[in-house]
Amino acid sequence: MVPNLADAEDLLQETCSIMWRKFDQFEPGTEFAAWGISIARYRVLTYRRKAASGRVCFNEKLLHAIADAAADVSSQSDIRLSALQSCLGELREKDRELIRLRYFAENTTKQTAEQLGRSADSIYKSLNRVQDSLLWCIRRSLQAEG
Repeated sequence: MVPNLADAEDLLQETCSIMWRKFDQFEPGTEFAAWGISIARYRVLTYRRKAASGRVCFNEKLLHAIADAAADVSSQSDIRLSALQSCLGELREKDRELIRLRYFAENTTKQTAEQLGRSADSIYKSLNRVQDSLLWCIRRSLQAEG
């Protein structure tokens, strides 16, 4: 009745919990298994009702609009990446090395400072300056491209 094994196990646990809480409502002389199965059946029905109401179905027009928007974002990302690469090439060598150590080598700022023999505070300040420079360069490049 439930296609997902994990959900089925959760429902079984919920059923057992309900049976334990409502054990005083069990009528002696009736079949215990049937009582438990009826509780489980109601739990499954509730689960399926919630699952069905939670499904979102998109129409084809919306799916095409989403695909078009994703393609547009992707092409814009390519343009921004190209601008970033060009702007990185315009940096002074020591600034490019700072960016390489911090971001491409995935070092922390503290690790970068240790590798360069500088304080972490000076690295933060230098990174801020270089990032501002890159941002300005990228914006200028994107404006030139329209």
